[in-house]
Amino acid sequence: MKFTELAFPNINLLKDNDTFKTFQHEDLTGFVQLTVDLPRNQLIVGSRDILLRLDLDDLETLEKTEWKSNAENTQLCLFKGQTEETCHNFIRVVFVHGDSLFTCGTYAFKPKCIWRSAENLTVIEQEEFHAVGYCPFTPDHNSTAILTKDKMYYSGTVLDIQGRDKAIYRPMGSRPLRTKQYNSKWLNDPDFVSAYEVDDHIYFFYREVAVEYINCGKRIYSRVARVCKSDKGGDLLFEDNWTTFNKARMNCSIPGKYPFYFDQIQSTYFLESGTEKYFFAIFTTSENSIAGSAVCIYNMTSFTNVFNGAYKYQENVRSAWMKDTSEKPLSCPDDSGTDKRSSDDGGLRKSSLQIMQAQKYQLMDDAIQPHTLDPLVFGQNERWTHLVVDSVKGKGQQYHVIFLATVDGYIRKMAYLPQLNSSCLIEEHKIVPNGDHKPVKNLRISEDKGAVYVTVTGKIIKIPVQRCDRFTDQDLCKNSMDPYCGWNKASSKCTTAPDNDPSIHYWMQDIISCPIVEHPIDGMWSEWSEWETCQQTVPDPSAGDCLCRTRSCDNPKPAFGGKSCVGSAVEVTNCTAHGQWTAWTAWSKCSITCGHNGTRSRNRYCSNPPPRYMGRNCIGSDRDEGYCPGNPSCPEPPVDGRWTVWSPWGDCTADCNGGIQTRIRRCSQPPPSPKGRPCEGNTQEWRMCNTFQCQELEKYAPWTNWIKTNSTSSGHFEQRFRYMCKANVPDVSMIKTSYVKTHTRFCFKNDGTCHKAGELRNTIDPFYAPLSRAVRSMCKYRRQYFRDYCKCRTLGIFLVCSKCRHR
Repeated sequence: MKFTELAFPNINLLKDNDTFKTFQHEDLTGFVQLTVDLPRNQLIVGSRDILLRLDLDDLETLEKTEWKSNAENTQLCLFKGQTEETCHNFIRVVFVHGDSLFTCGTYAFKPKCIWRSAENLTVIEQEEFHAVGYCPFTPDHNSTAILTKDKMYYSGTVLDIQGRDKAIYRPMGSRPLRTKQYNSKWLNDPDFVSAYEVDDHIYFFYREVAVEYINCGKRIYSRVARVCKSDKGGDLLFEDNWTTFNKARMNCSIPGKYPFYFDQIQSTYFLESGTEKYFFAIFTTSENSIAGSAVCIYNMTSFTNVFNGAYKYQENVRSAWMKDTSEKPLSCPDDSGTDKRSSDDGGLRKSSLQIMQAQKYQLMDDAIQPHTLDPLVFGQNERWTHLVVDSVKGKGQQYHVIFLATVDGYIRKMAYLPQLNSSCLIEEHKIVPNGDHKPVKNLRISEDKGAVYVTVTGKIIKIPVQRCDRFTDQDLCKNSMDPYCGWNKASSKCTTAPDNDPSIHYWMQDIISCPIVEHPIDGMWSEWSEWETCQQTVPDPSAGDCLCRTRSCDNPKPAFGGKSCVGSAVEVTNCTAHGQWTAWTAWSKCSITCGHNGTRSRNRYCSNPPPRYMGRNCIGSDRDEGYCPGNPSCPEPPVDGRWTVWSPWGDCTADCNGGIQTRIRRCSQPPPSPKGRPCEGNTQEWRMCNTFQCQELEKYAPWTNWIKTNSTSSGHFEQRFRYMCKANVPDVSMIKTSYVKTHTRFCFKNDGTCHKAGELRNTIDPFYAPLSRAVRSMCKYRRQYFRDYCKCRTLGIFLVCSKCRHR
């Protein structure tokens, strides 16, 4: 039956910190384990790498201890390709047994367990040990476990790191037992939900692929499996396997000609109310179908009847599954305290029968039927994940109050009214912002503390089961129809039953329907969700992502003619804007007024719009440059001439007596233009060289032929000449010669002999004198011909000159 809608405003736990206690820690992630330890008034929490002891009343930390995987295991985990996030020790098992605490964790894909003191987590009662089969390898595998009163451990988990070998397993004791490996008739890819100890049996709740439906396609069924605590396994063939393993389908459906089945079990709760024992369970539709959830209730009688009934059997893989009444399930074997079967004939026969039945039969023919024809409560288009149940004694009636967790972050308080065979929504609490999917990780209830403990990522919340004091008058109190609340005439307040005695006369309660609301309820907004990224839908290239948050008009919803919420359900901010360019500015002036190498520029700006909220900057350059078009040519400027460097000094014009060296330069670097200035200075430069005096050299001219000069009666004179010159010059060729000596002879006419002047001194002296004078006169007259000679003198008829020295 569908529950009645909310009658009173729901509560937002994000704001009400006075009523709801919270504890926060960053390592509260994954499958956070909670165990209520009433004797020590503590809530024990197991999460990623940590164990916590919290006070049950105010969630104050009593103790915190770290339990991390060692560095070697972590590195090995990473080496195997696992992520850093999963290579932690996620604590998946937390049980209190007496004064001891038993915990198991994934330990970076290498499961380990440890015993500690429940009062002091640092006290180790038994060292760590490897624990394959105690808990899964990863934080994501579904598993369940139970520690019985006699300290025996049972688990439904995976036994290999790949998650393929799933089993119901008892690792403790001298003989570990498990379900048959890789046998789909025993277990067919199960997802374990929970396990319970009830009398002589251990019950496991899970969902799996239905082997009996496999010929018609793949379908998930909810199951309950049962084993005997005294099962010791078989001999040889079943030495390590259960001999008492049986399983049955669990039915939770809306009845009709064609029932609507909720096939996938999600959560269970075992409730003992007086002499009655009940199982409550959440069932949902499959993930890829229309959402729907239901809660069904089962009593132990239905379990006993089914597990004592007929089997469903398939002769071979080609046969249909048929009901088999030829064999009846046997009772649990005697718990003799040893691993050996009884030696009496009856015990041997029973043992053999159980082994035979275990080999042949596993599935019961009938399904476990709920206690009520219809589901206790169901919701359309909703998915529920966890539940806990409290049994509340009201005025003349016992009520079941169910607390449900939804995938969208609500805790709903439902009351089942047996006299009406109906469930009503009493209260609703929002525990996370909008948008979180499957936020509830675990749910526990403490009847003694009157509180529900909820774990979400990073937080534990304590929610009281009742808040009667919010009803301020008698009408509101009675119309709330809350099984916990009644009007106390003695105190004129809405309270729980005084001294837990609802029969007391001054406490008034009359639950005859779902909550009654006599006045309109105006809609109110829920809390804003967390900011999330959202897309803009405008056709604008600059538009990027925005931050959006939403709220809903369900706190409460408008009802009974109440007003709808005023305002927007969506808020948008910090919209990312990608930068866009403005248009180019006009070109700037040319950098020069003439010539063809001038440049001009123009700019644009990333402000149309500018980038905002991590938007992209504009792509490209904000400045553009180019040559100036159409610029006139510039007149050629005058170029002044510049000298080249001096050439090397030339050769000296003389080897001695002083010569001249010269060097030149040219006005050609550059040469002056027509209007340019010429170079200033000389093109040539000289200097004296080799100024030392040359060695004095002499040079003689050859003798001339004899020349007849004067004739006499007796004969004639003949003369020949030779010249000599000397000077301080480098080379004798530089001396000009002149005749410096005269030879005179007289040749007799009669005999033709000739004689020099010395030879005829006495004879010719008178004649020589006038000749000498003539020569000297000629020399004086012709001196201009000897201007390069400084000294000239006559020697007889010869003129001797010396060449002048250069200065």
